[in-house]
Amino acid sequence: MNLKKQFALALASVGLGAALIGGGTFAYFSDREEVNNTFAAGTLDLSVTPEVVFNVDNMKPGDWADRWYKITNSGSLDIKNVYLTTEYSVTDAKNDNGSDDLAKHMVVELMDNYEQGKRVILRESVYNLSQKQGTNRPDLLKAYNEATGQSLASGVDNNIVARIIFVDNGQDQNIFQGDGLKVKWTFDATQTAGTHINP
Repeated sequence: MNLKKQFALALASVGLGAALIGGGTFAYFSDREEVNNTFAAGTLDLSVTPEVVFNVDNMKPGDWADRWYKITNSGSLDIKNVYLTTEYSVTDAKNDNGSDDLAKHMVVELMDNYEQGKRVILRESVYNLSQKQGTNRPDLLKAYNEATGQSLASGVDNNIVARIIFVDNGQDQNIFQGDGLKVKWTFDATQTAGTHINP
């Protein structure tokens, strides 16, 4: 074997090795597809109008006043509950209330006005309402849920009638003359239970 043939054989061997290595890289078929997924959270948005329900002056024991307000589901998710949180402050004009509290003499009566059929949701003093926390708070949708069998769907509203009563307890209530009561209500909406979403 001469030099020229040896050189050619060496080149052929190197070429075969390269072919074997390269062939090993593409020894199977493959394919790739991509699937894109999008997950968007819904919105829980409760609107309450008007923002000021009561602005009443010159009340005396035995007086009451009625007002209405509307709760609207402005979000995309159904609303199961609307819990009412009550906070208040008293202005003791003559500083003579002692251990008594005007909030104990002011009673709130809330009525669900679904389809004009008033149903009493609660009747409690402002003081007692302020003591309720968590799920012990009044649920303003309870009567609506029971009447319709449904939660408050997106875009749906419900009217609530509120009555404030200055209770005449038949006793001397002169210590409350000139006093004032400010009440803040906070409405907390909750979602319905999670469900399986069909494709």
